[in-house]
Amino acid sequence: MRPLLPLARWLLDLPPPRVRSEVQATEWLPLSDGVRLATTLVRPTGAGSPRLPAVLIRTPLRARSLLSLLFARSLADAGYCVVVQECRGRYGSEGHFVPFAAEARDGHETVEWIAEQSWCDGRLALVGFGYAGFAAWAALSRAADRVGALVVAFAGREPYAALHPGGAFALANGLRWGVGVGDGELVPERRLDLARGLAFRPVREADRVTLRRVEWFREWVDHPVRDSFWRALEPAVPASPPPALLISGWFDPCLGPQLDDFAALEAAARNGGGAAPELVVGPWLPGRPLRREKRPRTPGALGATIAETIAFLDRHLRGEGDAPSRVRFYAGGEGRWREAEGWPPPGASARLFYLHSGGRANGLAGDGRLSEEAPGNGQPTDRFSYDPADPVPTHGGSLLGRGCGRADQRAVEARDDVLCYTSEPLAADVDLAGPVRAVIYAATSTPDTDFTAKLVDVAPGGLALNLCDGLVRCRWRAGGEAPQWLEPDAVQRLEIDLWAASWRFRAGHQIRLEVSSSNFPRFDRNPNTRAEPGAAAAGDATPAAQTLFHDAERASHVILPLTPTDPR
Repeated sequence: MRPLLPLARWLLDLPPPRVRSEVQATEWLPLSDGVRLATTLVRPTGAGSPRLPAVLIRTPLRARSLLSLLFARSLADAGYCVVVQECRGRYGSEGHFVPFAAEARDGHETVEWIAEQSWCDGRLALVGFGYAGFAAWAALSRAADRVGALVVAFAGREPYAALHPGGAFALANGLRWGVGVGDGELVPERRLDLARGLAFRPVREADRVTLRRVEWFREWVDHPVRDSFWRALEPAVPASPPPALLISGWFDPCLGPQLDDFAALEAAARNGGGAAPELVVGPWLPGRPLRREKRPRTPGALGATIAETIAFLDRHLRGEGDAPSRVRFYAGGEGRWREAEGWPPPGASARLFYLHSGGRANGLAGDGRLSEEAPGNGQPTDRFSYDPADPVPTHGGSLLGRGCGRADQRAVEARDDVLCYTSEPLAADVDLAGPVRAVIYAATSTPDTDFTAKLVDVAPGGLALNLCDGLVRCRWRAGGEAPQWLEPDAVQRLEIDLWAASWRFRAGHQIRLEVSSSNFPRFDRNPNTRAEPGAAAAGDATPAAQTLFHDAERASHVILPLTPTDPR
């Protein structure tokens, strides 16, 4: 590993080492229930090394894997004692692994053990990338009084929010991770028949088609609402949280939940006197932690996470370094990083862009328009049919695994079941930064259905780039644990959360909103019946006749947080 570190530092733009470090022998930490967890210490070398701040990383990966050791050695070379622990039932650790179930208890006991060690000076941080980020949240929920800093990258605190956005099951990510994580070790993606599993119905049995039966995957599918099953897995936000840094990417499947976590930490800090959190959001894709972006001055997700983590720990465990702006985010379309003292950035104004058409907004050849002019009376409706047997395919990002295919955006926008509303070419640059939300007035012929929305930047010549998207599953539109069925052909006001984006729409570009009823396999398919989507077979589904309204009384629109254009 040591010969690879200089090369890795150069590739990832990491800061130079301050000290040398070594990986010590793995020991098995006994817990109160008798299970022993494989625990590896990576610490600075040198005779008589003083007691130092400690960092705990609890991971489902092998502690001595390249990724785990690169992260740990980078922090240890910055002067921290790093504890890398394999989660219960993973690799060398004893017990049975069930995602999210034991991390709070196991993490708490590990924190107490670290506090008693001779090499720990009492200062402790919890750090995690991906699932390890959830494990950090879980440990914090029971050991907040011991923790001096929290860093969570690409992971949300609430598993439900990531697995059921908008009330639909995040099929592509849920299946790939739920089956691929395995029982004791990761399953190579080449062994997963993801294409066949994603297409299979019922969804709750897609695990055995992809590889094998996995009980926790079926539990995720069988609990489509935030019920007691999910609430038992959600770590609480401490009343007085320690300094926290959240790191995400604009195209990461946990972006929305992490922005909610940031808001929850801010509220707790205001009410309980804790530290205000920090937030970093970059132009990163899920599943590509080592990828360096081609844009200038933009490191890959792993390099940025390590560098940001070291700087953050230095400030809050050592009292070294100047405090940056609390929010740093990459402005796409502009190609640079921006800073703010909160999220959404102060100064953003919510502007409404209304949907218009002559009654035929279907596809790019239709007459759909997007404008800040409110619609008048008598504007005709738009109609399309959503057939669960022929869903709109997901386009863009890295949500799909090998062999799953990836839709062509032009082919998607040419479909008759995709409504396209496009603005006139912009006369000047327009900056967007903040949450994006669509409000539509719609009716359907069935007792349940989905409506999707997607925000798109269209360049001269027609090249379209997806910025953010979202979905509402109508049976869960009112919240709560009981489904609210639709009255056929009755108009409903529906809100669709597209999470957030930061983007500069250049002069000459156009803003587009696409509305449909499926985005598959990013989300599972709604059968349009009262059958539970996760348990529905192909025979349980029926096409739905969808109607979208955009007149004076039912003015469907998208809310865009626009900021003054920065001329730099």
